[in-house]
Amino acid sequence: MFFMEIFLFVVFLCVLHKLVSYHRRYEGFKLPPNPPALPFFGNMSIFMSNRAPYYVMKEVSDKYGPVFSLKMGTGLYVVLSSAEAIREAFVKKSEDFAGRPYMYSISLLTRNNSGIVFGDYSPSLELHRKTTAIALQNHAKGKNCIPYSKKIATEVERLVEDLYVFANRKMDISNYLSLALLNVICELTFSERYEADNPEFQEILVNNDRFTSLLQPGDPIDVIPALKVIFPSKKLRVVQECVESRDQLLQRKYDEHVATFDPQNIRDLTDAFLAEMFQSNDQNANNVLSEDHVIMAMWEIFIGGFESTYTTLKWAIAYLIHNPEVQERIQNDLDEVIGDRAITGEDKNKLPYLEATVLETLRHSSFSSMNGPRRTTRDTSVAGFDIPKDTTVFCNLWWVHHDPKYWKEPDSFRPEHFLTDDGQLLMSKAFFPFSIGKRACLGASLAKMQLCLFLGGILQKYTIKCPPGEPLPNLEPNAELVRIPPSYNVWLSERER
Repeated sequence: MFFMEIFLFVVFLCVLHKLVSYHRRYEGFKLPPNPPALPFFGNMSIFMSNRAPYYVMKEVSDKYGPVFSLKMGTGLYVVLSSAEAIREAFVKKSEDFAGRPYMYSISLLTRNNSGIVFGDYSPSLELHRKTTAIALQNHAKGKNCIPYSKKIATEVERLVEDLYVFANRKMDISNYLSLALLNVICELTFSERYEADNPEFQEILVNNDRFTSLLQPGDPIDVIPALKVIFPSKKLRVVQECVESRDQLLQRKYDEHVATFDPQNIRDLTDAFLAEMFQSNDQNANNVLSEDHVIMAMWEIFIGGFESTYTTLKWAIAYLIHNPEVQERIQNDLDEVIGDRAITGEDKNKLPYLEATVLETLRHSSFSSMNGPRRTTRDTSVAGFDIPKDTTVFCNLWWVHHDPKYWKEPDSFRPEHFLTDDGQLLMSKAFFPFSIGKRACLGASLAKMQLCLFLGGILQKYTIKCPPGEPLPNLEPNAELVRIPPSYNVWLSERER
């Protein structure tokens, strides 16, 4: 009993110390308004319902405004829920908001944050982003290699042929989409293409699925790090298993590329990363890119290039089943612009309605409902509120993409949101599917190219319908931060032209 009293007294002192430290740390700052918070746990309780976190945050913003704060554990979090606040923070004051908060669970996945997606802001990160951008640009233009648009178009043709045996039959298209899209990434990253039953391919597919679930933010150990000692997490054991399997594969691919590297024959993105690494290390003795940086770049291409494109394409097909008039208009444009030949990368800019449909899918689905968390690198401000250094900042992208302030009929699927009256492409200042500013996604052009070519290639040959006797696809996703559509079947009718 005596020891229990001592333990409780020590816990009380620790909590009191944290509360006093928190008060002193933020004393004098004009912080954004926040809901009432519990001692130590802060506002964590508002996320304990079955409702999606982004919807909970929308309700908080309705009451406290488009810029509000939350106390989570002993940390301060700020949520931006308007396009104006996001642009002020990430564009006008981009360097102030360019950091990443340290998250223990993420550091285990990323070789201590060696990649460009999760790495904190630093001269090394700037160099890493620059070299990755150059590698992607050179690969897009076909500098010493096959342009990635041609590799995508080739895989689209294979997919269309594979789907032929299922014409006028009920099918789940998911496995065929994942095979084709993952093969695009494998071709782009290390010049390999797999058949569905290849063991290495299956390993990649399983690991990608596991990593996607593990990368969902919100693990309690990232809010209260001491929990990893008090309550060892089963998730951390799964993380270690996934990392070991992933690292064996990527290390093998990396070693093969280093052994056969020829700067005059850039075969894929891994070669392009190596070329930029060797060149930048010769020029920047103080900011050397390491093997870990290249391997993490390879992995981030997999995670970002596959999962987001795959999920967005599934959303697009579901929306087109619900909106056959959109599908018909795309097909009319394809017939007029392309005819019977296969779609290519050069066709993308000639098909504004197809691209507008892709952009509307990204807006309406808001696959990533919140941006990757940012960290303020210095004391700064947004919308007239003080944001202290080392504050974690989120954006409610789902709400900005559905706010009637920016969108006419935001809950309707309307490609016209991205078209002028004369049918030309129109970009909105309230549209951030690939983030914005210093941490904008470097693979945005690649993702949009894949989505346009795959969707256009399928619609050129088939009309997508709901199987007879089955309900339309459910457009209500799970209540997670990453919005994934429920499973559905399709009926592909071969087009007669």
